Amino acid sequence: MHFSDNFPFRLLIPACILLATILLCLLIIRSSRITFTTESFSESTDYLNNPYQGFYHIVGYTLSDNYIPAKGPSYNTDSYSAPLALVEINLKNYRQTEISETGLAQLNDILDSWSKAPSRTKLILRFLYDWDGIAPATEPESLDLILTHMDQIAASVNKHCDTVYIMQGIFIGNWGEMHHSAFMDAASVKTLIRHLNDVIDPSIYFSVRTPAQWRMINDLYDVPAKFPAFGSDHSLTGRLGLFNDGILGSESDLGTYGNTLRHDAASPSYKGTRKEELAFQNKLCRYVPNGGEVIYNAVLSELETSVSDLRTMHVSYLNADYDNRVLDTWRASVWTGNDAFNGCDGYSYIKAHLGYRYLIQSCKIKKSGFILPKLTLTLSLQNTGFSNTLKPFKTSILLKNTTTGEYTVLPFNADLRELGSGEKKSFTVKLPVKDLESGNYEIYFSVQDETSGQTILLGNENEMTEDGYLLGCGQVP
Repeated sequence: MHFSDNFPFRLLIPACILLATILLCLLIIRSSRITFTTESFSESTDYLNNPYQGFYHIVGYTLSDNYIPAKGPSYNTDSYSAPLALVEINLKNYRQTEISETGLAQLNDILDSWSKAPSRTKLILRFLYDWDGIAPATEPESLDLILTHMDQIAASVNKHCDTVYIMQGIFIGNWGEMHHSAFMDAASVKTLIRHLNDVIDPSIYFSVRTPAQWRMINDLYDVPAKFPAFGSDHSLTGRLGLFNDGILGSESDLGTYGNTLRHDAASPSYKGTRKEELAFQNKLCRYVPNGGEVIYNAVLSELETSVSDLRTMHVSYLNADYDNRVLDTWRASVWTGNDAFNGCDGYSYIKAHLGYRYLIQSCKIKKSGFILPKLTLTLSLQNTGFSNTLKPFKTSILLKNTTTGEYTVLPFNADLRELGSGEKKSFTVKLPVKDLESGNYEIYFSVQDETSGQTILLGNENEMTEDGYLLGCGQVP
């Protein structure tokens, strides 16, 4: 372009200044009109039917050559509604031989049935040879045969690893509880659990009966300071938890603990005092599962003591049917804590707090910048449960333009596995203001189990919608 000598250059600069001023004013006006308000949040007393935790029932099956796959029993899992089930598989018919193809087909059909259950129940799976307290009479006489049985069941278990959450025990002992077996010497126990570790999918947790067994297997006196959290290195240490079928039954939890002080221990397999073993579990079961059965004891079954111990142990699952004397004691008690549950019965309180219980404490949106504003959302979360999730959950922030109906999903890096029992933590995310079209907006928060896609319910009074939990509303001009 060529300008003549008569072009009024003196007018160009004022025109540019005017244009810039107009644009600046428009930006300022738009900035001032971007407004967001947030919701207030309170805790509910609802039971949350979330995966990997809660009260369970025991369902038992005996593998047999009499099973006819085409006409076998109907494993009616459709009516089972609890989020967890302890499924026991009795192998006593194969104490002298390998599991037959028929027996393996039956096992596969059992796990198939549970994997298709509408309640999406997760399994605590226990293989055993005894239901009558006579393990020496029903277990194989050869350790090698038990190892062979582990090899044989691995394919079906691994195929259903999205359904099997924990494998409990190492096949041996009365009721599969790792006592009164010919194979309870340290060498045999280590051989069995290490073989399971070799053949079972690393996403499945294991559990042994006592803290002493855990220490003996790992050859550790204490929980490592740098624990392989949530099975991050696929090691046996990182996936090995505890199960306790004598919780609260006595000062020793019916032999789970002993009376040896840590500084007097001659080997990692010592049974420590109740106080020290509870402290050990408080460290360990932040990363691995813990649960089992409660047994009545006049002192330890009192609600306040029970809650204290269950929280210290980070218990996430309990038998719903045993011991009713304990459960009835809790039902007859009243929770008097300084929280939303004050005045509720003790059983409801414990049921609601087994495992994780995440809730939104507050949500704040801060606007910064004058000409090109930035919005920062801060979400404060709390875990009031006895434990925390051990499985990865996906957390998301969703922006919904209610004017156009369009959605914007923001990644929200909140690893809820790291939010332990009783802990609070705030997470922030930048809202993409400059990329948002004009309209009215709603902001939602949602949590899903990465394995199943199941929505995780939060412990708030606020309504859960198909988009998640509403955090706030706003307008972008």
